[in-house]
Amino acid sequence: MSKAKLTNCPDCNVAPGQPHHDGCDIERCSVCGLQRLGCTCEGHDPQFARWTGLWPGEAKADALGLDLNEFYMSGAYKSFMIKPEKRQ
Repeated sequence: MSKAKLTNCPDCNVAPGQPHHDGCDIERCSVCGLQRLGCTCEGHDPQFARWTGLWPGEAKADALGLDLNEFYMSGAYKSFMIKPEKRQ
C-alpha cells in the first residue's frame, strides 16, 4: 500500500474528514460514483463523499492492485464510491 501523505482537497481545500464545498470538482457523487460537479443525481450524501485526504479511489485501487485508471474503467469504483441503500 502506498504511504501517501494526507492532504487538504486540492480543489476546495477542505481538511481530511470534511465534506467538500459546493462546486468542488474532486468530489464524487454518492449516488452514481462519478464526478459530483457534472452529476444531476438526487439524494447525494456529502458526508459519505467527504474528502479522505487522498485522491478519490487512490487507496482502494492500491489495495486491489489496480492503478487508478483501471479502478475506474473496470467499474470497481462503484463498490466504494456509491453509498449502499438503506434496507427497511
